[in-house]
Amino acid sequence: MSLKSKKVVRTLQVIFGLLNILFAANGFFQFMPGPQFNEDGMAFLTALFNTGYMFILISLLHLVAGVMFVFNKFSPLAAVLLAPFSLNILLFHLFLDFTGWYVAAVVIILNIYMLWVHKNAYTPMLR
Repeated sequence: MSLKSKKVVRTLQVIFGLLNILFAANGFFQFMPGPQFNEDGMAFLTALFNTGYMFILISLLHLVAGVMFVFNKFSPLAAVLLAPFSLNILLFHLFLDFTGWYVAAVVIILNIYMLWVHKNAYTPMLR
């Protein structure tokens, strides 16, 4: 089965979408315990939380993009919207707190895959 077959793409879209919806729901309702980060990681997350809007904005974006993926509407846009957040999650775990790096790796790999699958949608913009 090809990496670009419709079944593979659709399955990974739904998984990535549900993962983002789960992250968003947890951002709004905090039903999962947060991981224990080191001092640098906690300082960064505390600064984001103290803005008063950043976690709400991040959670809202994850929710919208997750719904786009699950319902297969505007998936190329969802992949682009999530790219900076996916990259930041990876960089957070590489430079501030290595704990949980594997989750960051899964998120960035799924996001890169979604960008790659939808690369034809970006060609008019990149001409």
